[in-house]
Amino acid sequence: MNLEQLEYVVEIAKTQSFSAASEHLHVTQSAISQSVHRLENELGMILFERSRHGTFPTPEGKQFIAKALDILQRIDELKSLNAETSSLTGDLHVATFPSVMPYLVQTAADMKREHPQLNIAIEEKGSMEIIEDIRNNRTHLGFIAIYAKQLREFDGLHFSPMYSGKLVVCTHHQSELAKLNRVTPEQLKEHKLALYRDGFIEDFLQEFTYDYGPLSILFKTNNSEAISTVLRNNIAATIGHDFSFHQHPLWKEGIAKMVEIASIDQPKMQIGFVQTESKEVAVSAERFAQRFRQAIELDQL
Repeated sequence: MNLEQLEYVVEIAKTQSFSAASEHLHVTQSAISQSVHRLENELGMILFERSRHGTFPTPEGKQFIAKALDILQRIDELKSLNAETSSLTGDLHVATFPSVMPYLVQTAADMKREHPQLNIAIEEKGSMEIIEDIRNNRTHLGFIAIYAKQLREFDGLHFSPMYSGKLVVCTHHQSELAKLNRVTPEQLKEHKLALYRDGFIEDFLQEFTYDYGPLSILFKTNNSEAISTVLRNNIAATIGHDFSFHQHPLWKEGIAKMVEIASIDQPKMQIGFVQTESKEVAVSAERFAQRFRQAIELDQL
């Protein structure tokens, strides 16, 4: 057993895919598969189960991966021991797209407790707004979703990918829409939608309307609580990132269900952290991003 194998199994658990883990870690898929197979033989247990829905840890695998993640996090802490022992100061403005605000609050509280002289501001916005704010020095660190093809336009910005994602429909588990595992464009047009104001959603709407005609939109909003209300009360469905819904309390409580969108070729999407390449807040931003990422990963396991 080695640290490399621990990194592999943690990344596979996060991405739910050997191929996505291979891409993120810049290692061939066959190398990762062979390494994990050797680890499973050494441990005498199966860590992952594969299905058409993805790759998921077995019950024994979840326990092992949680301990592996803890080990990797402790190693990161040792590497950054000097940054930890020196108190951070100044201002740090962090923004995220909807659904992960609880992790942002938790991280801000942890950082403030360890670095009382660090002035932290947090907010929730659409990904495109966050990018614009970072370009204009209004925000220092953002957790965003971005099309892979748009990364070429990130001059002066640094992006650290964490997950791959796609747009899905989210609906109340007792709705008519929830009876489907995949919804066609024509079926989607039959259901009311409440939509968060986000560049990805607007792009999707524009292309959908051009190809299939208009959707039935109840309202658009920049308030994520409004979206939660319509989902909880089965008033309408919504469209958003699958990653966002996996973190949503309604999905975790079994109230909401995700439905894949069929017949539409979606561009590849990446989810992760973006910040300027300025060194003024680099240490604070990196420490915050590390803790924020750990909060999400620990909750998923």
